[in-house]
Amino acid sequence: MGDAIGFVVVGLGMGRNRARMVKQTEGAKLIGVVDINEERAQKVAEELGCEWHTDFRTFLDRPDVHVVWVMTPSGLHADIAVPSLEAGKHVIVTKPMEVTLERADAMIEAAERNKRLLLVDFDMRYLKGAWQIRQAVADGLFGKLILLEGRLKWYRSQEYYSKSGWRGTWRYDGGGSLANQTIHLIDQLVWIGGEVECVEAARIGVFAHEIETEDLGVAIFRFRNGALGTVLGTTTFPKDAYAVIEVHGDKGGAIMDISGQVKWFFRDESVAPPEIEPPFANSAENMVAAIRDGAPLVCDGREGRKSLELLTAIYKSAQTGNCIALNLKH
Repeated sequence: MGDAIGFVVVGLGMGRNRARMVKQTEGAKLIGVVDINEERAQKVAEELGCEWHTDFRTFLDRPDVHVVWVMTPSGLHADIAVPSLEAGKHVIVTKPMEVTLERADAMIEAAERNKRLLLVDFDMRYLKGAWQIRQAVADGLFGKLILLEGRLKWYRSQEYYSKSGWRGTWRYDGGGSLANQTIHLIDQLVWIGGEVECVEAARIGVFAHEIETEDLGVAIFRFRNGALGTVLGTTTFPKDAYAVIEVHGDKGGAIMDISGQVKWFFRDESVAPPEIEPPFANSAENMVAAIRDGAPLVCDGREGRKSLELLTAIYKSAQTGNCIALNLKH
């Protein structure tokens, strides 16, 4: 199999989990971790047996570092991804890809210019249930698609926003409940339903927190295949209740929660869900296979941009009251 693929994880909030994931992935080696909090970086490095630093650029000249995994606040992704790509490193970036299409496009252009891989880490894309639903749509098991929905009702305290210094801000979070939490479901809808033609209506608002973005957002949009789409995301519910996608047509449908559990519904009870397994368990495994064997990325930069484009159109519709066509540039 050759030498292991060397990873550096930047940002050790959720990044600590991703650093552990690298340690557990065959063919991957955790070279180092990076965080602006020196104490946190040192603690994680000691736990996982790797190097640490407070500046990611320290690792960019290292030939044993092949992948930089960006787990910082959303509005800093391009600031780390672009220099890493320019230095010849492959990049994995957490969701959402960035806070603006312009910054996302800068990352895509840097990856293509330097012939490097750019993978957007949407972990729901590695769920068996998601692959089954997507295949059921492709196989026509649901018939003519009618409606695709994403609904998330969670709770986040004011402290969650206030202590972070970046959550619930346009500059660093790129939005609120839709951008941070519900983006997983938005990505699922465009991955399963295909291209979105326009956002017909949207509303966002702040109802239970002191933040500059939204803690509740809803939107109605239309897919190019004629199906309708809806999304609702809020962090105002009293407890974390559910996060689900629902897809149905005139012959069948499915409901999947964020853990990948699926309930199937078919008019013809003899119809069975498709048997299909995800090609990879997670983004670390996907990146290792892509570098070593040329395996396709589950969500490359251009694919990851699609959910950000829909999110951007939702915000524009909410702010202007207008129908917003997609194919947005910046």
